[in-house]
Amino acid sequence: MFRGVRLRMAASHAGVLAVILVALGASGYLLLSRSLDRSATQELRAAAEGQVARIVEHEGPLPAPDSDVPSAAAIKVVVFAPNGTIVGDTLEVPPWLSPGRSEVSDATVSGERVRVVTLKADVHGVPIATVVAGRSLKAEDALLHRVRLLLLAGGAVAVAVSLGAGWWLAGRAVRPIQRAYDAQAAFAADASHELRTPLTFIRSGVEFLAEGEPDLGSQVLGEIDYMTDLTQRMLLLARAEHGRVVLERKPFDVAEVCRSAARRSEIAHHSRLQLSGPGRLEARGDRVAAAAVLDAVLENVGLHGGGVATVHWEPSGNEVMLTVADHGPGLPSELAPRAFERFARADPSRARDTGGAGLGLALARSLTEAQGGRMWLEPTPGGGLSARMAFPAATRGTS
Repeated sequence: MFRGVRLRMAASHAGVLAVILVALGASGYLLLSRSLDRSATQELRAAAEGQVARIVEHEGPLPAPDSDVPSAAAIKVVVFAPNGTIVGDTLEVPPWLSPGRSEVSDATVSGERVRVVTLKADVHGVPIATVVAGRSLKAEDALLHRVRLLLLAGGAVAVAVSLGAGWWLAGRAVRPIQRAYDAQAAFAADASHELRTPLTFIRSGVEFLAEGEPDLGSQVLGEIDYMTDLTQRMLLLARAEHGRVVLERKPFDVAEVCRSAARRSEIAHHSRLQLSGPGRLEARGDRVAAAAVLDAVLENVGLHGGGVATVHWEPSGNEVMLTVADHGPGLPSELAPRAFERFARADPSRARDTGGAGLGLALARSLTEAQGGRMWLEPTPGGGLSARMAFPAATRGTS
């Protein structure tokens, strides 16, 4: 359980960092890409405008001069006459360097991007030449590719480091909770173990007193046997890793379990319960654990559900469905996802007054799942809360 909590905390820590890195990296990459694109266009336009100025000054087409500047040498400038012929030497003019349809245009040549800027040279409003300047964008693309690799590698390393740091920090954060949880489990195990002796003593005394009141003695002895069996289940559940345990599954009468639990609830909590269902309906599970589940649900009805509820059991395919529906205040929507968590309480102040610790439903679901069953909550039609439990049917195909 705590390993999963640590993993979720570490993953959320790394996830937040990953989102931040992606946002910052994408923004930086986009800004760099636009800056390089703008710079390349400005260089080409400056070269073309310089040649246009020389043509206008000469009042006639002039071939572009050679440049010894390395950065300028990468830019090729070609002058076209009004009839479309190249002015000057045509041997070194690449095929892709021709007037474009727009002022700035891109093309792909042998898998390499090139950019071309086309400007008109006019004298007294009469076009006398077309200047075309172009160069390869390979350097910019190569830089952007290296930046992408750097961002991906750096981001992966940062997320991995963040995940490790988050795992370590989460371990430190949950350690006190884990110690408290282990102490609670140890206490439950010790308490369950220590209850055996006083229950045995009480049983001996009640057996002696039952000779005078056989009916009352038989009833009390039944409750003592139930308490003894329940402490054994609690001990087994506490010793299991993280509360996971598989109980022995045998056929038991759900109707009898419901009637017994209702009798105990009416005595202990003065509940008013309406029972309905077949006179006998067998499920496969642990009778004592099933009774403990129902006791926990009915206790919740007595403390928080108004003390009035309907208990109904019925077959449903390969399962036996058991429903306890009250018409109390129900469950707040924000608490619904945590209803089965340990120590979850709808009203902490009211829980202090009634003595609730928020363990009943959590323990009830653990015991239900230990029998191969399911347990969930849903609103009662008309208001209130319904606890629904599904146990495997004793006979497959029950209908």
